Amino acid sequence: MSVNTIEKVKEIERQAEALEREYDNQLQDLKKATASKIAQLEEAYQTEINKFKALELEKLEDKLQTLQNTIQQEEVEQIKQLESRFSKKEQELVEEVVKEVMRRYGNS
Repeated sequence: MSVNTIEKVKEIERQAEALEREYDNQLQDLKKATASKIAQLEEAYQTEINKFKALELEKLEDKLQTLQNTIQQEEVEQIKQLESRFSKKEQELVEEVVKEVMRRYGNS
């Protein structure tokens, strides 16, 4: 009976060791799967971040281009206004000079 009991205890120990090995294997598999999933998520995260950055950069470049166009149009308008004012003032000056010449020297 004691040999039979010892054999049963040894069998139980072998089963316990087998369960422990199986548990360790499953734990290792779970760690590998978790690490793989984390790597996939990090890659997806980086991809999304890069897409977002590219989209935001494109928006900013479009906004910058719009602002540059607006500023350029405003400059053109200001230049036209200044040229118009200059031309008007130039014409007024010519008229004043002609008046002064006429006043001093007459129509002759």
